[in-house]
Amino acid sequence: MISGDDERRVMSAGLKVLYIDDEALLKMAFVETLKQQGYDARGAISGKEALELIDAEIPDIIILDVMMKPMDGWETLTHIKNKEATRNVPIIMQTGKSLTIKDVIRYGDQIEDYLIKPVRLPDLVKSVEGVRDRKEMIGREVDQATARGGDPDLIAEYAQVRHRTLIGKRLITILGRIYPIKTDGTIETDFDMPELHEIINRFEEESRRCQDLHNILF
Repeated sequence: MISGDDERRVMSAGLKVLYIDDEALLKMAFVETLKQQGYDARGAISGKEALELIDAEIPDIIILDVMMKPMDGWETLTHIKNKEATRNVPIIMQTGKSLTIKDVIRYGDQIEDYLIKPVRLPDLVKSVEGVRDRKEMIGREVDQATARGGDPDLIAEYAQVRHRTLIGKRLITILGRIYPIKTDGTIETDFDMPELHEIINRFEEESRRCQDLHNILF
């Protein structure tokens, strides 16, 4: 019988993960942990080194620290997303600062997850597994819709909207640690912050569109 840990290693085998953090000891510890989980993990201690490694070999998942010098994580993220070859690589951001509404508005569509330091090793692994599992789940749904003869354009739209709603729900949960957001994603009070209402409204619109497409395709 295969144990849970062994099963996770089998599922992770071959997936290339790049961990970027200018704290060398932290980078070494997390890279080693990811290797133990079966990932093909590498590390970089700066945005510049990370971009060079990415040019040499595109990873499947990137874990990127925000607070780095001279090129911080957000600038590194922008460089990665501005390249056609790496635009769709999922990126997990980590930092000692809480996620802000400004961050979500500017970068929410570009990141997969957001971890607050100090990051526990199990939480890091769980976040990476979440990226992998979301991709595999959406892939299965796309295959199912295709087998049912669904319209290719609608299937492609569904995959994109489905992904954005899953990520949006995660980011709203993180924002809920700071702002008065209920577990269902609605705002608890008449909290006067238009940007927060904008985020919630956009999430609700995409959720409705995702459900509409699901009803059509499945």
